[in-house]
Amino acid sequence: MRFMSFHPPYAVLERDAALFLDIDGTLLDFSPSPESVIVPPGLPECLARLQQRLGGALALVSGRSLADIDRLFGPGFAAAAEHGALLRGADGALLARHQPDPALAEIAPSLRQAVAARPGTLLEEKDFGLALHWRAAPEHGEALTALGEKLAVPHSGLVLLPAKQALEIRSRGPDKGEALAAFMARPPFRGRRPVFIGDDVTDEPAIERARELGGAGLHVAHDFRGEPEAVRQWLASHLKEGAL
Repeated sequence: MRFMSFHPPYAVLERDAALFLDIDGTLLDFSPSPESVIVPPGLPECLARLQQRLGGALALVSGRSLADIDRLFGPGFAAAAEHGALLRGADGALLARHQPDPALAEIAPSLRQAVAARPGTLLEEKDFGLALHWRAAPEHGEALTALGEKLAVPHSGLVLLPAKQALEIRSRGPDKGEALAAFMARPPFRGRRPVFIGDDVTDEPAIERARELGGAGLHVAHDFRGEPEAVRQWLASHLKEGAL
């Protein structure tokens, strides 16, 4: 079938789809901090049922660490963690692991000091990146962005990833588009039509790659009224009898 933009009537998943889902801002509503997000009741079960109906071809593609993804949804899903720096296959095997740049350890103390002096901000420290968050204190966004840029730019192995009221400094390496392509080269994704759903600039490479591969790259703001709840309802609609 031809996937259409999500202006009613909605496009639907078919059994030959491979489904790729961002987490924050796509499956889950934003919260003041990454740790305080709420996973709606029944969502992990919904994803597990979709995974089964798609022959295992469902993956979570997120900036979060793999441990964080598993904390939220359980370890039973293929996953691209930290924007594709670490890939886990549908069978649970580790497919790829990018090497973190040593410069992250050099700049971390300055970032810790910066958030300690700014109430309401925080530093999320991951294996392959450092993420500054100021959702609870947006007045500090400009200063933290400037600091992040100042610290990261001198290091060629680091890249800046702006997000919604956040800035991540990560090791240069694969992006979400490359992660999607890596999955599509392997079973159970190989030979299927990719459908990716994301919400911000870090998702754009995967949106484009899904389209290039003949599938659908969908954006929460454009295709789901900007509401993760609309994404969740759409996913659940495919579990109705005869839908998928």
